[in-house]
Amino acid sequence: MVIIQLAGGLGNQMFQYALYLQLKNLGKTVRIDDRAGFVEDEKRDPVLGLFGIDYERATAKELIGMLDSSPLLWHKVRRKLCGRKKKAYFEADRRYHPEIMEWDDIYLEGYWQTEKYFAQVEKEVRDAFKPEQLLRYLEEHADSQSDGKDKAAEAVLHEWMGKVLSTESVSVHIRRGDYLLPENEALFGGICTDIYYKEAMERMRQEYPGCKFYLFTNDKEWGRQWTSKVPDAETVDMECFGRLSDYAEFVLMSRCKHNILANSSFSWWASYLNENPGKRVLAPDKWMNKWDCSDIYRADMIKVSG
Repeated sequence: MVIIQLAGGLGNQMFQYALYLQLKNLGKTVRIDDRAGFVEDEKRDPVLGLFGIDYERATAKELIGMLDSSPLLWHKVRRKLCGRKKKAYFEADRRYHPEIMEWDDIYLEGYWQTEKYFAQVEKEVRDAFKPEQLLRYLEEHADSQSDGKDKAAEAVLHEWMGKVLSTESVSVHIRRGDYLLPENEALFGGICTDIYYKEAMERMRQEYPGCKFYLFTNDKEWGRQWTSKVPDAETVDMECFGRLSDYAEFVLMSRCKHNILANSSFSWWASYLNENPGKRVLAPDKWMNKWDCSDIYRADMIKVSG
């Protein structure tokens, strides 16, 4: 049996579930642990259900056996004296490790951020993550999430959808918020700079004259100030969806004709699910500081320096 820990935000959970599908395709018995990864992460929850996805969950007994975590006294004493006999692997780096496909009787903890982990089941992955399914969920729950603004949340969503579908739309994802924290600045800082976005947008303007930029950011006030200085840009705001606002923006981002990515799995997946056959996807030429993340790049991604 292989148990995959679910953790992180939407994009990371999508990578973890894609690996789950790949291992199942190989005939392995696979379970997902959707509890442990969120115990110390109060801001996130398992969210794959928004796509209508279900999966086989690891039972308490299976987790105890794999992680040697029995609460029985004599097990605690044995672990104290002899150490824990944990059958687990924590992703040591950001490279692709094909040997993982051969392992069994293991608990996998990591993000697995490359399409190489699910290349053989690409169709299953795309079918599982259809934005239409997420859109239906948002429409069904729009009223309960609306914060009482003049327009209903569903109407706002469809207004924005009309904009991105009727223009030569380019999504621009700028991740702020948690990326500006000191502990994250060391990993993600200095990559998606103003120079990077300026160069990426200029490339889009040259290739698609008259294109329209739609900014997706987790800092709306900053975003509105930023787009006020760019005549052909507009900040997308789906805050009327409350806790579902990120997922509404994910759908809109995937519906833009072209994508300028942040070094974030959120925009990686939105661009992956973009079905425009002529799409251009621009990405920073470095994904993280201190790590080799070369396997995260797809063939359809064009690197831009910052």
